[in-house]
Amino acid sequence: MLTVIHTFNDPDVDRILGEVRTGLETVEDIEGFKFASVNKQENTTDIMLFSKWENRSAFESWADTVGENKAFKQATPQMYEVLEEKY
Repeated sequence: MLTVIHTFNDPDVDRILGEVRTGLETVEDIEGFKFASVNKQENTTDIMLFSKWENRSAFESWADTVGENKAFKQATPQMYEVLEEKY
């Protein structure tokens, strides 16, 4: 399992949120997608996209569909191999 975190910082929060939401429109059609959460930090303009994938290949399959989405091109994702989870 893979966790991917994108962090976006831009004074135009509405534009960034629009680009993030547009990028996520295809995510449910990608095999290996597990979960995505778009978060806005309190008291800042920071936006974080937290997503979970079966493996890196599944994430990269989705990332290839995002195309020229500027928000995703600007934010280098941080990738973490999941060692343990509890719900």
